[in-house]
Amino acid sequence: MTERILKMPRLGETMDEGRVVGWLIAPGDSFKRGDPILEIETDKTIAEFPALGDGRLGEILVSVGDMVEVGKPLARIDIGDGPDWTTEDAAAADPVSDDTNGAAGWSETDLAMPRLGETMEEGRIAKWLKAPGERFARGEAILEIETDKTIAEFPALHDGRMVSILRGEGEMATVGEPVARIEAPADHGAPAAERSAPAARPETAVSSEPVRAARRRDGGRMRATPLARRLARRHGLDITAITGTGRRGRIEKGDVLAAAGKGGEPADMRFAALRRGRMAYSDSGAASGRPILLLHGFSGDRTTWAAVAAGLKRAGRRVVALDLPGHGQTEIEAREAADLARDLPEFLDALGLADIDVVAHSLGAMAALDLASAAPGRVGSLSLIAPAGLGSEIDVDFVRGMARAEAPGEVAHLLRRLSVSGADLSEAALAVFAKDLARGRLVALAGAIAGASGQKVDGLAAIGRLSGRMPVRVLFGLEDRIIPWKHVLALPPTVAIHLLARSGHMPQWDQSKDVLDILTA
Repeated sequence: MTERILKMPRLGETMDEGRVVGWLIAPGDSFKRGDPILEIETDKTIAEFPALGDGRLGEILVSVGDMVEVGKPLARIDIGDGPDWTTEDAAAADPVSDDTNGAAGWSETDLAMPRLGETMEEGRIAKWLKAPGERFARGEAILEIETDKTIAEFPALHDGRMVSILRGEGEMATVGEPVARIEAPADHGAPAAERSAPAARPETAVSSEPVRAARRRDGGRMRATPLARRLARRHGLDITAITGTGRRGRIEKGDVLAAAGKGGEPADMRFAALRRGRMAYSDSGAASGRPILLLHGFSGDRTTWAAVAAGLKRAGRRVVALDLPGHGQTEIEAREAADLARDLPEFLDALGLADIDVVAHSLGAMAALDLASAAPGRVGSLSLIAPAGLGSEIDVDFVRGMARAEAPGEVAHLLRRLSVSGADLSEAALAVFAKDLARGRLVALAGAIAGASGQKVDGLAAIGRLSGRMPVRVLFGLEDRIIPWKHVLALPPTVAIHLLARSGHMPQWDQSKDVLDILTA
């Protein structure tokens, strides 16, 4: 037995830490070089990490969900009599010669498109990180691969040298198809298609019935695709309660969407009886934590905050999210922007909230500004995400379209404008959403907030006043298609501005981790 420590790998040049999403093998399981052994989440992606050598998993040293710095211990493993592939110095101990071409002990072979996940059948070459003639060490990233679920760097499974590139950047290749020619040590000269793809494990029987959590990993996590995990977080679903229909019970996109679209009244929904009618809301998290009020945007509801709300609860906050007037299950109507905040002081009284922080999205920012202006002693800070009211430009067609949508197809088409990662809803959820919009509750409000000349609401004066009395910050996605991010240029210098790359009008969906980091800083 030769015990070594498996450490958090660096999956990209800018990576300093990663979150353990789940272990794909259990203590005592053996693995081969190239087998995926754990899923890691960085600030950019979720990827399966393949073993860089053979071994057996011993003791797991971290919990699922833990953030671990690059180079810090993850687990104890037994590498047997094989070479030590667990340290950064391992490759340096046996460097690639400057003259390997044709040298004894080296041979030319194919580098095949690896399988980065069980459901992956093909991938796109996003970027080559090594050029022909350049050498690489075991564990060094040699190319970036894009699948339908993620973009990830693929590490070399042994030392070598790039000979020629067979598939250029942007080209698709099926799993196992050669994408490059490389030189490798003779003892690694087996076809790269076999080496780079995870080895298949024997299966005893195949059933057409969904497999229910038979293969739980450390911490109770089930096997799930990165996309399924992201969707579960967005919809506020416990992924361990979802039945997987994929290979060996793996939870996939369709499983999450099916769970999200079952309908019914959420168990955590409550109603506050106010003078103008009942207001729907949820109240969760630590009862003793500082309360934070979440206000959604036009045509949304409290469920759009699911991922952020879950993160805030983990941070010890009491989280209150409501359906604004004219939206969701709230029975109060709204014909103009001022109607959105009219009942909020009474709502806070009903819940006994005397001092809160407010996070608001898009049109919800106008309600937040009105509330803070009407009850300045009750609002401690304002965080406005893609706020309306900073300029005239807005996608008027989106506003009008959502107000008058009647069919699920119309809704699905419009929702694609919100997020760079797609607003994934099941057919059942789209049907429910379309049926609610078809009631026409938002028609008058849409006409009051946007017209041919753009936005009809203005929050700049209020922001200027309030930012002198309380912390105010504004977050915008650089790929926002509804409201231009450049509206932040009109903000006073007393406002903190955060611009998020790879994010559209819904940063709380596209970059939920970054948004949470900002909100909990």
